[in-house]
Amino acid sequence: MTLHVCCSAGTHVLSKAAIMGFESAVLTMLRAAGAAVLLLCLTGSLFSFPRFSWREWRWVAVLGVMLVFNQYFYVRGLDDTVPSHPALFYAMTPLGVLILSAIQRKSWPSARLCLGVALAFAGVLFVLRPWQAGALAARARRGDLWIIGAVLLWVVYTVMAGRLLRRHDARVLTAWSLILGALAFVPWGARPVLDADLHHVPFKAWLGLCWMILITSVGMMILWNSMLRFLEPVQVAICANAQPPATVALAAALNSVGLVSMPQDLGAAFWIGMFLTLGGVYLVQLVPGSRIGSRG
Repeated sequence: MTLHVCCSAGTHVLSKAAIMGFESAVLTMLRAAGAAVLLLCLTGSLFSFPRFSWREWRWVAVLGVMLVFNQYFYVRGLDDTVPSHPALFYAMTPLGVLILSAIQRKSWPSARLCLGVALAFAGVLFVLRPWQAGALAARARRGDLWIIGAVLLWVVYTVMAGRLLRRHDARVLTAWSLILGALAFVPWGARPVLDADLHHVPFKAWLGLCWMILITSVGMMILWNSMLRFLEPVQVAICANAQPPATVALAAALNSVGLVSMPQDLGAAFWIGMFLTLGGVYLVQLVPGSRIGSRG
């Protein structure tokens, strides 16, 4: 979990550097294709060949589609917002997992769960700041809404993947969901890649793309799915809680030494929103009987 949090902080910062050099669809297609090729090369050596049933293949394909469109929504939103915002919204993953589980079980939410959800969404409102006028604020809000869409896809993926991972190796599921997801995105991403002028893309953007392929798409996905195999989805999702402070600290450190230069949003509204959101998520995790998808 600690390793995943550290890699997540790097992803939010370096992905912003990548999106400054690539258009969203181009970045998503290159990232998905790069990860798919790498995973195909590792299949049969580091990874075993898949042994999914025909029904399970359909679910693997659905997971792949959710993954790649989660990635597109993420980079589309990050193009308009700042790295600290996605980190904060992804910290709501445990809350989303709990709500989805309650819907599946058709169980009535407790008063503490309702209060936690209310606090978390109040925090999101402070970050979105719908009362703030101006072009820059409107652009950031637009980006934040794309990120929220990515988080919703990630929540559904986390719950669905947990079921398949009871029967299959996390590396195999990671590999083939990403491969099928990359194929599913070809109709949307192939033409923008062919039309893009990649000769003038800055080095920092290429570095960000390499990080997204090797660390985020391959390394972090294997870590996430490996944790889902041995822990409950909500227990795994808890590690997202540490992403906002880790991302803020990393972005500030890299900015101070001149390695990256990007806008920050560290005013009072962000800090209030962060404490409200994380407080709400923490309160939700204290709800008795909130374990998700219990094994056995």
